[in-house]
Amino acid sequence: MSVGLPGPALPWANLPPSEIRDVQEQEQVTQAPGNFQNDKIEIRKLDAIGVTVGGRVEVKWMVEPDGEEAYLRWWGATIVGPSNQPDVERPGAPVYELLYDNYGAFEQERNHVVFIGEHKLHQLGEAGELTWRREGDEWDDDCDEDEGSGDAEAEREEGIRTEGDVLYSMADLNRMVQEDFAGQDLDELERQALQSLEPSKRIAVAAGFRDFTDDLSEFLRERCGQDGVVTADDIKVFMESRAKKRRI
Repeated sequence: MSVGLPGPALPWANLPPSEIRDVQEQEQVTQAPGNFQNDKIEIRKLDAIGVTVGGRVEVKWMVEPDGEEAYLRWWGATIVGPSNQPDVERPGAPVYELLYDNYGAFEQERNHVVFIGEHKLHQLGEAGELTWRREGDEWDDDCDEDEGSGDAEAEREEGIRTEGDVLYSMADLNRMVQEDFAGQDLDELERQALQSLEPSKRIAVAAGFRDFTDDLSEFLRERCGQDGVVTADDIKVFMESRAKKRRI
């Protein structure tokens, strides 16, 4: 079993209660209140993000069990206190030690992190950033994305990013076709693709493809005009109309 990015698994250890008391005292001595500015990135200290030494946080990880489907998990962890490990990418930034909970085949594990935002942290030795939250919070970065766009779920299902309701203009579609085919003739590409098929199948596939492209072109011209725009609703209506024709 392994943990994927946000990142692989880390070094393990236990956390004696006395150690939390020791690092709490160290925190009071070595860490002044406030934040730390580094290359226009505001590095957060504990008091600025509403957590304390011995406090609990959750970090989002991608868990990759052996032979099973990967999944996201909010992994619980305890803030042990200030770390003596420096962040070479952010010299002088306050680094903290986290002790991750055991989970399944994973034992407890220590890591060193820099809080670089209200919900972002960098774990030393790992590429990129991880998402975190205070334990018990219901906040989730997926929810934030949904709030930013009322059509986010529909966009994910369509697999297309839109600007409002507009997908592409007819000019955009023509340009993309030309770029994809690198100037080659569509009839020639079609002929090459069909060469490996048996004659009877070749005729059926070619006829079906031509019917589809002709129907789509005619539908879009009538619905959107030559210089109009193509929307997700346009494509949906077209596919539904073809499905009805097949049932008749």
